[in-house]
Amino acid sequence: MKTIFQRSCLLLGLALATCATADAQGRTRARLFWQDDADATVRYGDFKRQGNEYSLEAKTIDGFPALDVEEQSLVQMQADSGLILIGVRDQADGTIGSGWVAIESGGVEEPHGDHSHWKFPSAPSVLRSVIDTEQGNPAHLYHYGRSFVLANDKSSGMTITTAQRLRDPKPSADRTTFVLGGGGHITLAIAEDHVAYSTWIDRSGENSGRVDVVGLGSNYGKRYEIRCPSGGLHGATINEGKVFLAPADGVCWVPADMQMTGSADDVEVKHLAIGKGSEDKPLRTGAFANLKNHVLFTAGKEADCRLCWIDASSPSPAISTLLIALDEAEGLSTPVVLETRDRRKLALTFAENRSDSSKDRLIVVDLDPNDDGNFSDAKQVQSIAVGPNQIEGHSGHHTVTVLPGRRQVALTNPGEGSIWIVSLTDFKVAAKFDVPGTPTRLIALGG
Repeated sequence: MKTIFQRSCLLLGLALATCATADAQGRTRARLFWQDDADATVRYGDFKRQGNEYSLEAKTIDGFPALDVEEQSLVQMQADSGLILIGVRDQADGTIGSGWVAIESGGVEEPHGDHSHWKFPSAPSVLRSVIDTEQGNPAHLYHYGRSFVLANDKSSGMTITTAQRLRDPKPSADRTTFVLGGGGHITLAIAEDHVAYSTWIDRSGENSGRVDVVGLGSNYGKRYEIRCPSGGLHGATINEGKVFLAPADGVCWVPADMQMTGSADDVEVKHLAIGKGSEDKPLRTGAFANLKNHVLFTAGKEADCRLCWIDASSPSPAISTLLIALDEAEGLSTPVVLETRDRRKLALTFAENRSDSSKDRLIVVDLDPNDDGNFSDAKQVQSIAVGPNQIEGHSGHHTVTVLPGRRQVALTNPGEGSIWIVSLTDFKVAAKFDVPGTPTRLIALGG
């Protein structure tokens, strides 16, 4: 019979062996999740480092719904509190099957005073999913505050939920809320629990330029409409108490009506022109990104391409521009904006070539070289050759995401099936990993 001392030694030995095995495999710096367009599924991998060597092994997620690759596709995905939500869209206005999938990341965030650390004790798993003919065929998924918001195009509204509600184990739990607003192909700007601005895509007709202003939370039931001077609305965000919208001509903005006291008659929609392109047509954007008090976006194509930004804290917002002239058949992706560990403010945007994807590159703009909070000295600092895209319609684009610690980013190369790690210090490629299928959108959890 083993003594207490012998048992203690045995347990200590097992613990040391476990730690040694973990050390041999390397420390997990982040858990990456990416969409595989080839199979309409989500894969994941733990990005690890041991010494100067990195590793990433692609794995499947048990229980992920099998989709019809010819008829269904994954759209945007967002994460909150260790839970990931992915939208599902079909090619027949939602009549085949659309909706969403919620995935538990397998990660646990441990608070440590003014910061936190993540551990990944378990594999990811599907928490729940809803894919049917009643979900309105979402194309966009947003994360505002703690809320996930799906734009249900064919239902002319939005589905709002949170990680906490999705995790509620009660069979009768009210896990989502549907709110009417917007139409056609909806984009959303939301002040959580106060108000939603939901756009209409129509370029002409009675709904051209229409934005539905819809009360949320204690404002539920209140609503009115505002109008932009041009239609084709695609793009919306909120920053510093102002809502920014992307019609066919320039950018529009209004103060966010947090108490829903406005009306269609007394809200003045302000218009900001981006400029005109080589064809003498007004320039537009299709999506926004936020970095503190700045709203950023790209506009134009080929020689007219530019990175633009607006200081949302200004009482009279204006558009500033940095020209990034590209070659024929090239365009810029929506920027990913971030502040690095050493406080550099960067915008990352892909120059993607629809004719020759071997020319694709990641462009890096230092937004504030002198760190005075003003982007007037913004300049392009790097152009990094990347792998090819595989653009078909709205799919097959590169994506980049910042890794925990803000010292590196991960990016996808759909045309060659790879994920690269790039340093934010010297902008060199630190590692390249081949993965199955066609990797596109990705996110990273950890820290």
